Amino acid sequence: MIKNYIGNFKNLLIKIQRYNSVHYRFYSSVKDYSISKTRNIGIIAHIDAGKTTTTERMLYYAGHTRRIGDVDDGTTVMDYLKQERERGITITSATITFAWRNYRINLIDTPGHVDFTVEVERSIRVLDGAVTILDAVSGVEAQTQTVWAQANRYNVPRIAYVNKMDRVGARFGKTVKEMKYKLGAIPLVCQIPVMQKDNRGNVLFCGIVDLLDMQVLDWNKDPKGSIINKTPLTDKYPIMGIYNEAIKGRSSLIEALSEMDDNMLDLFLSAEDHMKISVEDAKQALRRLTLRGKAVPVFCGASFRNIGVQPLMDAVIDYLPCPLDRPVPIASLSGDESVEILPKENEKLCALAFKVIHDNKRGPMVFVRVYSGKLDNHMTLYNTNTQHKERVNKLLQMYANDVEEIPSITAGNIGVIIGLKETRTGDTLIQFNDSRKSLRLQTIDIPAPVFFRVVEAAGISEEKPLEEALKNILREDPSLHVHIDQDSGQTLISGMGELHLEIVKDRLLNDFKVKAELGKMRISYRETVITDKIDHTYLYEREVMGKRVKAQISLTITPLYENDQGSFKEGGNRITLNLSKKTIVSDELDQSINSQETNELINLSFEEISNAVYTGIISSLYRGPILGFPITKLSINVHSLRLFGAESTKTAISTCASQALTDALKGRNLVLLEPLMNVNIDVPEEYLGVVLGDLTGTRRGNVLGLETSGNVFDNFDNNIEIYVPSDSTSFSSNNNNDTVVNPKRVIHAHVPLSTMLGYSSSLRSLTGGTASFDMRLSSFGIMSDDRAKAVIREMQGGF
Repeated sequence: MIKNYIGNFKNLLIKIQRYNSVHYRFYSSVKDYSISKTRNIGIIAHIDAGKTTTTERMLYYAGHTRRIGDVDDGTTVMDYLKQERERGITITSATITFAWRNYRINLIDTPGHVDFTVEVERSIRVLDGAVTILDAVSGVEAQTQTVWAQANRYNVPRIAYVNKMDRVGARFGKTVKEMKYKLGAIPLVCQIPVMQKDNRGNVLFCGIVDLLDMQVLDWNKDPKGSIINKTPLTDKYPIMGIYNEAIKGRSSLIEALSEMDDNMLDLFLSAEDHMKISVEDAKQALRRLTLRGKAVPVFCGASFRNIGVQPLMDAVIDYLPCPLDRPVPIASLSGDESVEILPKENEKLCALAFKVIHDNKRGPMVFVRVYSGKLDNHMTLYNTNTQHKERVNKLLQMYANDVEEIPSITAGNIGVIIGLKETRTGDTLIQFNDSRKSLRLQTIDIPAPVFFRVVEAAGISEEKPLEEALKNILREDPSLHVHIDQDSGQTLISGMGELHLEIVKDRLLNDFKVKAELGKMRISYRETVITDKIDHTYLYEREVMGKRVKAQISLTITPLYENDQGSFKEGGNRITLNLSKKTIVSDELDQSINSQETNELINLSFEEISNAVYTGIISSLYRGPILGFPITKLSINVHSLRLFGAESTKTAISTCASQALTDALKGRNLVLLEPLMNVNIDVPEEYLGVVLGDLTGTRRGNVLGLETSGNVFDNFDNNIEIYVPSDSTSFSSNNNNDTVVNPKRVIHAHVPLSTMLGYSSSLRSLTGGTASFDMRLSSFGIMSDDRAKAVIREMQGGF
């Protein structure tokens, strides 16, 4: 009886504590949350792995919300857009700040759909660590591999959480094994699931075993999961086999830590017993390996059933880095000079804008990560990318769609600025009086769009609202492109995929209230020339606004080698300016630009001339001569430039370079290129034949290989023995018959993008919804003559 009273009293205290903390907010500048007690983390995963469901539980247990949001009901805090709640998926990354164990956590929940990979890219760019969520039934999926590769690119430390352990067919051991083979990771299992049969003989997930402190954790006392019951694990534990499996798991964990960490090796040699290694020593070794990217701690749970989330939150604090644990960012200055950006509040301000959203009331909201110094309210800033002066009107702390005004954002933190007019994703911000005007942090790579649609206003009165809406959407989403077709005068909007452009259409109509019509989905092709070599000299001479302008340029054009993908920033081309002060000649004086007299007459520096030439070449590459698609796969070498005194303005030089390239390509052997996609399809064995037939038939696919799922990659360290828990007890409605799950087959293929429109629905129909796929742009391949003629007829026939 007394125990019951004590238990009820503890439950009441927990609820009172949660109620009192629900409305608690803390500022970025609060000294209690030092930079060492800050975690900037992201949730990354394949679509429908449970990212938002897990995040909603984190917010509830941290006392940020009074109720647990549900994705299916559209009541989540993180998925606040109307489109997200209607479709039940995350479309835009959402940022929220909350406290756990007296630590500050800045969390970003990212999308899992391939069309919104850019949202993941720009989030990972500013994160210090990540939680990768895996579906225990599906294992490592296509988009899991994509986001994992993105995190690898930025060397972001990760922990893994195997979710949905309550689902039929959940296999924890299989998922851990796939992390090793598919992701090339070294997974270190820190928890194992507790499975128990009910009175009907069904095996149910009812808790987890913590292998570090050898305790069984269950959440049976509270349906919302707020109370964790901890039971020391001994050989007397009622569920047969759990104790022995836990001993095996802890021994394997300590051995793996000893092989990779010298400090742990010394402790192990002294103790000579796996079980004598203290919990704290094991945690410290795990943290060191995680921060170095050598291993990935693995946890398990079922977020929807409120099991396993609090230990995951503890793991974020214990194993993921604070800003001080990360390598010091390197920023570039003019020329080849670089400088370290130290994460200290007393340093000069340096911040990166990683996201922009448009709010109808507040205007543009710029999300920033402050790397050094302190960003104060009403501060005057300088954008080193756009070279514009900006003023801070307000600073905000984001809680998904909710906001709170704050006085400052300190080094290592994430916040939002109101009032910036010219800042976009990837821009570097410093204080206006800082002398380092050319300082730039590493920017964010944005892949080229491969789909486009025509967008037209419903009437003349809607043209201005449409223009403003597109301007705001473009600023929000850098993976979108908008341009005007010079021949038809139509506005074309390009994006990453079908769903991506469908969401844009929905936002134009519903969020921005613009009456507009979007045309049929189209593929963004490319153009190139296959002539061996083109040498061309072009003289530009015009009269503009009553003034004579003149310049002459010589260049050489050659196709790139087959394996040369060109420069990403130059549209898959390579532009070389072999210009020097000796090769830029003034025709008026017949001497090089070295002369002081020539410099005064031309009134342009060498850098200004070079930039004008480069800008002209880039603008010409944006529109090809066949159908107006971008030009790619060319090497362009500008080797001489002739100027004509004051007539050779920057505009004249830039226009001359642009028209020189266009003129050089006239009448040449031009061809159309189509996007070729790397396609990976996970398909059950029984549907393999029909999927291969569809892929190699009408879709013109080229199959590169066929693998068994779970044995795709072999890029891990075989010297480290990985503990993989047994999946011998699987979920089954039968008493003692284990369900046998046959491995899927993985098809690797190159397929033209034009044949992949609507493939998701087709694949679902062919396989009864049991297959999945992902695709990424591989390259652009030359079209056959018949295919090119069909595309030209279609494009010239109107939309």
